[in-house]
Amino acid sequence: MSAGLRLSMFGKRVIIFEKHFVVGGLNSFYAKKSRKFDVGLHAVTNFPSENSGKTSPLLRACRQLRIPFESLNLYPQKQSTISFTEKSLKFNNDFEFFVNEIEKKFPQEKDNFQALLRKMEDFDAYSPTVKEISSRKVLKETFQYSLLSEMLLCPTCYYGSAQENDIDFATFTMLFDAIFKQGLARPDFGIRAFLDPIIKKFDELGGKRLMNAGVQKLLCKNNVVKEILIDNGSVYTADQVISTCGILETEDLITCDKNSESSTEIGNFSIIESISIFEGKPSDFGWEDTIVFYNDGEKFRYQKPNSKVDLESGVICMPENYTNPSNKNITESRLRITNPANFDIWSGYKDERYKKEKKESELDMLDRALHHLPNGIKQKEIFTDNIKFKDTFTPRTIKRFTNKKNGALYGSPTKSRKGTTMLDNLYISGTDQGYIGIVGAMLGGIAVANNQILRRN
Repeated sequence: MSAGLRLSMFGKRVIIFEKHFVVGGLNSFYAKKSRKFDVGLHAVTNFPSENSGKTSPLLRACRQLRIPFESLNLYPQKQSTISFTEKSLKFNNDFEFFVNEIEKKFPQEKDNFQALLRKMEDFDAYSPTVKEISSRKVLKETFQYSLLSEMLLCPTCYYGSAQENDIDFATFTMLFDAIFKQGLARPDFGIRAFLDPIIKKFDELGGKRLMNAGVQKLLCKNNVVKEILIDNGSVYTADQVISTCGILETEDLITCDKNSESSTEIGNFSIIESISIFEGKPSDFGWEDTIVFYNDGEKFRYQKPNSKVDLESGVICMPENYTNPSNKNITESRLRITNPANFDIWSGYKDERYKKEKKESELDMLDRALHHLPNGIKQKEIFTDNIKFKDTFTPRTIKRFTNKKNGALYGSPTKSRKGTTMLDNLYISGTDQGYIGIVGAMLGGIAVANNQILRRN
């Protein structure tokens, strides 16, 4: 959407083929029981801080798309927690608070943490030619004790790693900056605050959109895409094509002989997420955190589990704990729980078994999450009685609506940072470009539009 809008601004004739009947892909929304749910939005990262000023990636995206930042109605988090068995770290949108928290909980790592900050500042994470480096290796070389390394990996992996049990250092650096140095926020009306202005401006500039129009084939000749065949049998032509469905998924659409075999790795990491609508506010139960990243054990586990769901690590999000003034008058709230899940197991269940396993997983996930909320287990019966509605999506849901292989949340570990592919006029944007999250998706689309099409022309 951002790529389409950026190109339309410069007079390009653009058409967007959308597989689904709503926009947004992994950051979309849906309605059930007269309630609207955001699919991917836990938090908008890169909330502009006093220190980031005009260099904030979010402000840069708004300038490039000519969307007023104020129109997004963003409200910052209260506070969040990284909760491990031995220690916990709290953070908010004041980076100095987080630095002091680390120095208090890990006094022996004070100088090492400062060394890590300098290393990240000197590292050109946004370069399209940046080398792939293991963050786990960098952190191991930096800190005396492994626990701090594991705790820093937890939020950064959950918000953007396509690798199992690690994250490349470029992505780690970008996400560390986005989560801790700048901060987390949420728009008053959810993800539609981002989707609506982009689509409105795109439509005003003459851009065209086709919904329920999945692409079946990219018909190629002489190493370029010549025609695009969509689900209803219609054929379109284009000078340039940008795909956001993933590298592997795009390669599957190409009909001509490829010049070389693909070396793209298939992603394995997927999730299950349960959303509970409950009566009252999180504060009624003494829950003040906006997000809790938890791990039961000293070593952070982030991988495709052998069972249907891994309860040992996860993310708990309470959207009503952002500082939105309208939250004072709410009568019901949401508790979102996310855990790693096994795509193969979930995709193998028949319909009735699938429903049964979802219900069992919802109970197990809630029970484990309550262990990481103040007096959660003591209040379990009261909280359960207050639940008015539940919904859960699994790796199978991700595959169904996005066509991601293995239901891989962040696509392939192999990234195309330049956005180029094996074909001369076909480009990749989105997760497999290496730009993560809502702001990253916007910047990724803008980067491909600017660098691969507008500047070349």
